[in-house]
Amino acid sequence: MLLAPRYLVFKVLLPFIARMAIFVSVHIARKVHIALHAEPYNAPRLVIRMLEYREFPVRTALTYILFSPSVAFVMLVIVKVIEGSLLPLTLLEHHGLLGFGALAATFSLLVTGYIVDRLQRKDILMFLSALIPSIVGLLGSMLGFPNDYSPQIETALVISSFACLAFLMVSWTVQLNRTVVVKFRGKVNAAFLALALVAFLIYYLLSAIGIVLMGNTLLLPAVISFVAVITAAILRPWKLDQAPLAVQGSVMKYFGPMALVLAAHMLWFFVVKLRFQAEGYGTLSQTVGFGIFEVGILIVGVVGAGLLADFLGRKRAFSTLILLMGLLTIFGSAMYESFFVEPSLPLDIGLLVFERFIEGYMLGLCLLLIWSELGSAKTKGLRLSFVWFFFLGYMALFWALDLEATVFGFTFLVPEELTLIGGNVAVFLALIALYMIGPLPQIIGREIEMKELAFDFDDKQVRRTVDAFVGTDEFASIRSQLDVLDAGAELSEISDKDMSDILGDDFVKKLPLRQVPGIGPNLEKKLRRGGYKSAAQLSGETPKRLAEKIDGLGLARARKIINDARNTVKKTVKPTRKKNNS
Repeated sequence: MLLAPRYLVFKVLLPFIARMAIFVSVHIARKVHIALHAEPYNAPRLVIRMLEYREFPVRTALTYILFSPSVAFVMLVIVKVIEGSLLPLTLLEHHGLLGFGALAATFSLLVTGYIVDRLQRKDILMFLSALIPSIVGLLGSMLGFPNDYSPQIETALVISSFACLAFLMVSWTVQLNRTVVVKFRGKVNAAFLALALVAFLIYYLLSAIGIVLMGNTLLLPAVISFVAVITAAILRPWKLDQAPLAVQGSVMKYFGPMALVLAAHMLWFFVVKLRFQAEGYGTLSQTVGFGIFEVGILIVGVVGAGLLADFLGRKRAFSTLILLMGLLTIFGSAMYESFFVEPSLPLDIGLLVFERFIEGYMLGLCLLLIWSELGSAKTKGLRLSFVWFFFLGYMALFWALDLEATVFGFTFLVPEELTLIGGNVAVFLALIALYMIGPLPQIIGREIEMKELAFDFDDKQVRRTVDAFVGTDEFASIRSQLDVLDAGAELSEISDKDMSDILGDDFVKKLPLRQVPGIGPNLEKKLRRGGYKSAAQLSGETPKRLAEKIDGLGLARARKIINDARNTVKKTVKPTRKKNNS
């Protein structure tokens, strides 16, 4: 005999949620206490972070991917509100809740970047913004809709979904940029977004075909979201090594072409819609009839963008997006005109698949990548908020035109004359965007951000680097595996090219072994036989390994040689840096 739902709610689920909430609250309170009594964020300090690793960081990636069920839950809530099927309310009442949610998202985007940039423990904000909507959804689902607390709990569910989504995505993205280097970040983003879309698709399909698990449409997604966040907490993401990584360059160089691509996409969409309606068809989606399964094409585009961004770099991936958009605007028009002459479903399917793939590609590349990777590390969140605020405005305009909404007496309508020039203007915008990508800053490889290039060597960090990445004769890789980062009050950016300009490609000439005090001709020969060619290589070594490598060299003398080598590197680098700056 099945247990009564009320018994399950009050005897099983509520006690479990209470215990987990107490556990998370105590942990967060302890972290807040530590953060409040810690050294101020702007206190100058110089650190070396070993963040450029050769293998994909599986555990770190899993920590971030576990937040995708929370995004899927919020997506389900938002889509159900737009459709008017989330709650036992009328469509007009749902749209009223949608208005409150849109205001909450707008306000959240305006403040979240400012908060994230000044919050030392960004992981706390990640967990709170992921937990709040799922907890509200759990309570509402277990009590049933409507309940004794209606309409407050329904309003809280919608507002928390919109607001917490903004806080979660900004804090998630900035934290990812501090813990995962650029060559693996695209894959993590792709896995995160793809899993969120897959989970949303499953939830939506279960609801659409009438399969309701655990007694309510939202209960299962809320439980999965809650459990996934608790699992992420068990992995302790606050223990990850962090550094303010960034790449030199301006976000506006990417933002300008991106705005043109979005404008070309909007023109293309509405030109196609008007042409299909003029010929007596529905929209392109209605003609093909894929419905919600179009999300699967988006997922393919998201994964493709993440992989290409990591393998070829953001600039190449972005130029590919502009090329795809240009192909769609040029050849897409010919495809649907051919359909009107001789209707063919495969032709329409190909057109729809191409369009949805580009949209998924755009989502995977331009939502979480690029904007937080360029510029000062101190303003990552603020830049991301402003860019997403623009995206929010674009989506609001897109939906208003698509739904022909009326706001304050003004009806958003697409003029029919757009079919005459809209396609040509879309092609023109894509060509301008293609012209503008020439000077775009490249985002690939290793990021370095610092106030002044300096080497303050930490023996623990050096030992970890050497033990993890340096083999018997791999001393030349020490420089490529060390990121020198300054988290001081006034950060300025330096690119990989600047790093090469400072030190040069030939370390042996700029930092010879004989320049280190205490190294004579005989010791120099021994060091060269051991694989050491410059003071830079010695500076990244540990005393124990050096003593073991060089015959007749004691531990104390090895320690002194390494310290002298590090001082030599400092004296050589600082004047070179000042010379290059001048």
